[in-house]
Amino acid sequence: GTIVTKKEQLYYLLNGLSHGEIEINNFTIQFTKIFDLEIDYDELSEKEYTVFDNLSDMAGRFSDSAEDLKLPNVYYNEKQIRDEVSYALKELS
Repeated sequence: GTIVTKKEQLYYLLNGLSHGEIEINNFTIQFTKIFDLEIDYDELSEKEYTVFDNLSDMAGRFSDSAEDLKLPNVYYNEKQIRDEVSYALKELS
């Protein structure tokens, strides 16, 4: 098949989450793995880097545990991540 770039994979994840094709746990794990470990930042525009960096930070601190989410400003819930993904798609479209 076609070789997809890491950047395309990140967009694929954003769109997949947004359209309900990828569930939140899978999204957060894959997104942080690609952004933190695999992508060459030269592939990204400055704006993409900023938006993805922020999203990766949030995804890395995703939790669906009520206990975790009681702690202020440590974890992010699914709605916060989804809102940020919608914002990212608007910003980068």
